[in-house]
Amino acid sequence: MSLAEKIIKFFASIKLAAFTILAIGVVSAVGTITEAKYNDADMANKLVYHSPWMYAVLGLLIIQLVAVMIDRWPWKQHHAGFVLAHIGIIILLIGSWVTQRYGIDGSIAFGIGEARNMVLVKDRDLIVFASLDGTEMRAIYDAPADFVRQPPTAEKPLIVPLGGDELRIVDHHQFAFRDAQINASEDPNDAPAIRFQLENPNVNMTEWLRLDRSRKRSELDLGPAKVVLSPEVLPPSGQNEVVLVVKPGQSTLDYLIYNKDKSLRKKGQVAQAETIDTGWMGLKFRLLRYLPHAEEKVSYQPMSYFTPVTTSAAKFVFNGREHWVALNQPLKLYMKDRAYVVIYGNRQLPLGFALNLKEFRMDKYQGTNRAATYESDVTTPDGQAVTISMNEPLKYAGFTFYQSSFEQDDSGRPTVSVLSVNKDPGRWIKYLGSFLIVLGSVVLFWFKRVKWLKKGSAV
Repeated sequence: MSLAEKIIKFFASIKLAAFTILAIGVVSAVGTITEAKYNDADMANKLVYHSPWMYAVLGLLIIQLVAVMIDRWPWKQHHAGFVLAHIGIIILLIGSWVTQRYGIDGSIAFGIGEARNMVLVKDRDLIVFASLDGTEMRAIYDAPADFVRQPPTAEKPLIVPLGGDELRIVDHHQFAFRDAQINASEDPNDAPAIRFQLENPNVNMTEWLRLDRSRKRSELDLGPAKVVLSPEVLPPSGQNEVVLVVKPGQSTLDYLIYNKDKSLRKKGQVAQAETIDTGWMGLKFRLLRYLPHAEEKVSYQPMSYFTPVTTSAAKFVFNGREHWVALNQPLKLYMKDRAYVVIYGNRQLPLGFALNLKEFRMDKYQGTNRAATYESDVTTPDGQAVTISMNEPLKYAGFTFYQSSFEQDDSGRPTVSVLSVNKDPGRWIKYLGSFLIVLGSVVLFWFKRVKWLKKGSAV
């Protein structure tokens, strides 16, 4: 027996087949346990189902299937079912790899009248934008950020060169709770912040509000009233609001109180620990603390599993200070002569065309606020008007769009439609593989039946 024949016999052996089947079962069981442990299918995919171990076991399975077919050569007529089934399994695995490698599985979210030409997928990127004049931003760093498989540490950080500056990713939590504290700062570049209280016999709330220097105002909508912090007097927004104007070098703040009809109710100055009677439902506004320069210390406390209130976050060091950036929540870094925006977020892929949302409808179960059905009217680039409902997806340009969910405002009115987007280039390969497996099984049982009938007639 030649060396090649020995190799074929080894890979076609029953013992190795039993080992492969056992290995697939063990890896699959580990994947199930991992998903249950983290309460997250993505973690199971990254750590197990798309791991080198799974690919190695499936690669060994393909080698064995090929070896078994070669070992049976030359094939006879009754081998037809056996060969078809084995080829079908190989084609099915190849189709699954094509889907995993080149397929798209993501989502798009848009409001009524908006158009989208990008799809949000589960893969993540780290992007840094820079601005030298404080206005125009350009991307100076853009790279994949797979912090699950390649977690950054203080000893082995991910270093992001930014010209004369350097950003080092030193930690990562896949699941974490956000914890923020606002403290006084000695850095004159840090923005001001206030801590205030709104109270009446039915309401008592205390909040922090910090000025965002990239905008003309920072606001906090608390339901009965809106509190606005601004460096200049701005026109009213059409809601009950307290507008506080920050002036450099002053220990007091100018305030303006507006009604819903945009009329000015009162104005004046307020100092720390002073109270203002707003005139709405007995609400009193109390300025508890005013910090001319404040820094927000944000940290993320790790969790061992996914919950609806957890998020992924990365910790980095920049200019001697530690910062946290959460998933899909851009973080702005200001310096005297430049600014940076750090984004750790889900990757966006181009659709190659734009989809426009014309209308969104939702029906509720009678007597409840629960959605019974919801659907989106969209327009394709060729002007075709299509309704996407829960059971009627849109197939266009190789993509399939499913009505997935929606978002509501505080009044319960739907404002955003969310569509799941799928593109599966390996679908027909998997269909062919599945068909060959079924056909091979049918042929195999047909030959067994013919053989059984021949034995019966011979008797």
